[in-house]
Amino acid sequence: MGSARKKKEKKKDFMKTKLRVGKTKPKSTSHTELGFKAKSIGLPSQSITKTFTSSETFNHHLSLTKHSSSGTRKDALLFLLNHLPNSDRIDSSVFSSIAPLISDPSISVRSTLLTLFKAIPQDALVPHIHTISIYVRSGLTHLQEDVRADAAKFLNFILKANDTRIAMQLVTRSWSNFLMCFGGLFHWDVQLLSTISPGSSGAGVIGQTSPAKAGSKNKIGGTISLEAMKNATGHLDALSTFLRLGLSDNTTAEEKARRDLPRCNSDTAKHLLPVNVTAPFARLGLFSVNKSMATEDIGARYILITPIIPDIQKTLDSGRLEGGEIGRLCKQLADFLADVQAERESLQ
Repeated sequence: MGSARKKKEKKKDFMKTKLRVGKTKPKSTSHTELGFKAKSIGLPSQSITKTFTSSETFNHHLSLTKHSSSGTRKDALLFLLNHLPNSDRIDSSVFSSIAPLISDPSISVRSTLLTLFKAIPQDALVPHIHTISIYVRSGLTHLQEDVRADAAKFLNFILKANDTRIAMQLVTRSWSNFLMCFGGLFHWDVQLLSTISPGSSGAGVIGQTSPAKAGSKNKIGGTISLEAMKNATGHLDALSTFLRLGLSDNTTAEEKARRDLPRCNSDTAKHLLPVNVTAPFARLGLFSVNKSMATEDIGARYILITPIIPDIQKTLDSGRLEGGEIGRLCKQLADFLADVQAERESLQ
């Protein structure tokens, strides 16, 4: 009797259970009950009711500018756009976090960043133009065409700022560097920039720039032309503004009035410190070993650009044949360079 019952139970383990309509499926013998009820869940290291202070929130969104997601980076910039212009937190840490986004792969991120720069008071931008210019040059030499085009927009924003200190700081401190960038865009022989030595005759001290890579000869009229360049209008506009600022007398009305004041000596005005120059004694190299970047005056900048003027003229002559907006910009810039050359020759 007992053995028959045991055999029946063993046989039951290998029998397939028949499912019946309207009947609940029986649970397996290994089933574990997971249903439970709780009034609260404990999170020892977190709190969903925590309120961040304004400083913590700001730092959190500033750190999100380095996030891997382009959408998150854009949202972080939008937060800064709403809070940064009227904040007292505009310091070097902010620009060191947002300036690298000038070369961001996302178009929307770069567009939002440009809007943010335009919203920041220009007085707050002045101390950080050098940091921004480093990443603008990086964008102008980027492999992607759209990044180079947007970098020209950032450069135009700086050069056309209402505060002249912003543009002149870029021109005086980064003249040769930006000439190298434009040389890469328009395929000039920028290696000629290294032919100017610190002992060259002219105003100020001019140093050598890093030689260009082999094969960077001007190809205008060959395989490369302005017609083949995408976004050539933006690059030409930036080049025109840059050269006009660097090779023109940008003396402000305030400085002219100060120089027109009666002096005991008629030559006193020649030795006054210019208002729109950021480092008037940089050419002396008193606080720096490197004397190569002293282009505080027009004469020094003209001497530095002289070797590549023929290449610039070839570019402009090629662009004038295209007509339209490109032709107009090239003609205006060619006329300006001709006037500058005639003026410099008359001073010699």
